[in-house]
Amino acid sequence: MHSFETTSVTVAYKQRCQDRVKVLDFEDGVVIVVADGAGGSGGGDQAAETVIREVTASASLEHDATAWCSVLRQTDYRIGVGESTCVVAAWSPKGINGASVGDSKAWLLENDVLHDLTNAQVRKPLLGSGEARPVGFEHPPSRGLLLVATDGFCNYVRRETLLKEILWIDFPVLARRLVEMVRLPSGELWDDIGIVACRPRRQVSQRRRYDIPG
Repeated sequence: MHSFETTSVTVAYKQRCQDRVKVLDFEDGVVIVVADGAGGSGGGDQAAETVIREVTASASLEHDATAWCSVLRQTDYRIGVGESTCVVAAWSPKGINGASVGDSKAWLLENDVLHDLTNAQVRKPLLGSGEARPVGFEHPPSRGLLLVATDGFCNYVRRETLLKEILWIDFPVLARRLVEMVRLPSGELWDDIGIVACRPRRQVSQRRRYDIPG
């Protein structure tokens, strides 16, 4: 059984979603990739697809933040059409590390505190420009809850609502419930959304048999 469990979703605010997510399970950890194709650049969905493919091909739990930055720099030059953001986060018993370009985010909820692992990221230029500047991040081992999401969620969710409600939501439906936090009264969304939620798998206690003297 894998050490971590995840739930994910992508939702379009119009007819075509340009956000992409990927979860790669390893025996001792997980690698999460989220990409948001830039709609204004044209070919955003193709760029996001390329990001997912290229980062997936290089994924490893042995990478540190510097290595992940190198992966994103290489990806920057391999995108033929369009531009995209990216967050890649690898979580193993050694901790969390990764890198990002753009305004997609990686948040870690730990002891009722929401840590922005990507707070030092450079928003532009994006991957596909040939000039992207990936910024790495690292965090010690944690038993918290990791959210990796595009700006369609991160820019519009109310932090106080998120912190108040997130731990009360059943994990299998968490990603979809998070989408509802930013849905407009009309039922529409502000933007495409891609979300991956991840946490260490809960230990299941084995049943014990107790013999009661007659």
